[in-house]
Amino acid sequence: MLAILLLAAAPALAQKPAGAPAAAAKSEPAPAQLADWTKLIDANKCEAARQLCNGYVNDPQIGQQVEAQKCLANVALCGHDVVTLQGTGNGGGLIAGGYTDDAVNESLAHLNAAMKLAPQDLSIHEGRLHVLEVAMRYQAMVKALDESCSIYKGPYVPDAWLAYGPELEEVGQYQTAVEFMQVLNRHYPNNSDILGNIGAFLSMEGKGSEAIPYLQQAVKLAPSDPINTWDLGRAYDYAGQVKLADEWYQTGLSLQTGKGQQAEEKCLYGQFVEQELHDRARGCALEKQGCAAKEQTACAPAAPSTAHAPGAKGSS
Repeated sequence: MLAILLLAAAPALAQKPAGAPAAAAKSEPAPAQLADWTKLIDANKCEAARQLCNGYVNDPQIGQQVEAQKCLANVALCGHDVVTLQGTGNGGGLIAGGYTDDAVNESLAHLNAAMKLAPQDLSIHEGRLHVLEVAMRYQAMVKALDESCSIYKGPYVPDAWLAYGPELEEVGQYQTAVEFMQVLNRHYPNNSDILGNIGAFLSMEGKGSEAIPYLQQAVKLAPSDPINTWDLGRAYDYAGQVKLADEWYQTGLSLQTGKGQQAEEKCLYGQFVEQELHDRARGCALEKQGCAAKEQTACAPAAPSTAHAPGAKGSS
């Protein structure tokens, strides 16, 4: 079963008053509190959670109403998960979890109601984006992001929105990711991470020439960022601009401090040196620092030439 998205606030801990008598050994169980809905859903007691939370929809306290709507958004998905075949932006496909359309619509209705009550609750905005993403409603997800960026003015953004980039990459939704990042670029201009992500996703689509201006801006804003400088090299590589690709690959490598990432980049750069700069010796040295043995193509013996030696043609 798919994990249900939990949007509950942390429950407060009840404290025993000083001097209170010890509880009787056979006391009745305490009545359910609103915060208990997460436990009910975790136990797949969907109907019990629904009944509990319905009792707080019209509570005098707005906070309780908000929590009830978050609860009911999760209840709508509880027990309605399905397995789907999801197409990707690169022409492939993958098996993924999702929810029935009716369950998604009901969940979104509760999240929208919660958002009207508490527009500055970031978790509601994140929850809506998550539900749309899992439901593969990608265009609606982009539209919802635009709305959330206009409504939510609290902390943790744009970082909270940027977190969806890797998720879209994982399912191959590169075009959606570009549109998603373009929305962020309108609301948060001159952000090197956003610009770098636009360039990276354009490169993943094979649009190196379109990616270059975004990555150039990103590098100008954050010249010591190893990711954007490396990605600029990749974009130049995809665009067939070998000299500039070599320059920015080396810059990105020089800035990279993560050992694992540095090894991966040395492997890729070694293959570039081998294939585009035609320097097998240097390519081999780099590949040995980062590539698995089977990927060290520059280190393999050169294939024997099939061309005839001078004078080796058969006589007529």
